[in-house]
Amino acid sequence: MAGARLKQFEGNCQRARDLVGLGQSLGSLTQGLVDSSDLFRSALTQAVAALDSYIHGVALDRAVDILMGRIAPARSSTKVGLHFNAVREIFDSRTLVDREIAARMHIAQRLALETFQRPDDVGNALAMVGINKVWTLAFPSDIEQTKKSLGLVVARRNQIVHSCDADPLTAGGVTPMSSQDALDAVDLVEKIVHAIDKLL
Repeated sequence: MAGARLKQFEGNCQRARDLVGLGQSLGSLTQGLVDSSDLFRSALTQAVAALDSYIHGVALDRAVDILMGRIAPARSSTKVGLHFNAVREIFDSRTLVDREIAARMHIAQRLALETFQRPDDVGNALAMVGINKVWTLAFPSDIEQTKKSLGLVVARRNQIVHSCDADPLTAGGVTPMSSQDALDAVDLVEKIVHAIDKLL
């Protein structure tokens, strides 16, 4: 299943790159008369969403595998945090298929309450399904720089989606966004996910 999650992630990143290309083409076709920077903002937002979706998918798949007994839980505190009623419904299922469907549904509902974008949230999400110290293992030589870079991309995404990327220094202005800014964000997210995926 991890391979399917990576393939879906790569498709989502390609969609982000397509947005950048569309913005570049629009800017060229209109000789700069149309501001295409919102397409670059959309691309950055898409890249962060691709990361979040990938981490959610991996956490869901591994949690179901642990619950179904296909992989052993880690010795550390591996937990997703289901309510007793959810656990009862899962184990009252009549068939193995029904049990897996119920497990997937309840775990997906539980994970939907969180976002997995910031570095610590990504690490915590993977730790709760037995992948500990992901940043140390995936980026042994530049942990802090990678986490800092991701934190900046996520902060920019939040600025875009929560305040329309308003420039705090210019009343009514928007923080500039170039095609290269967006591509750098996509590249970073791809680098992070590919490094994490090798640990699965």
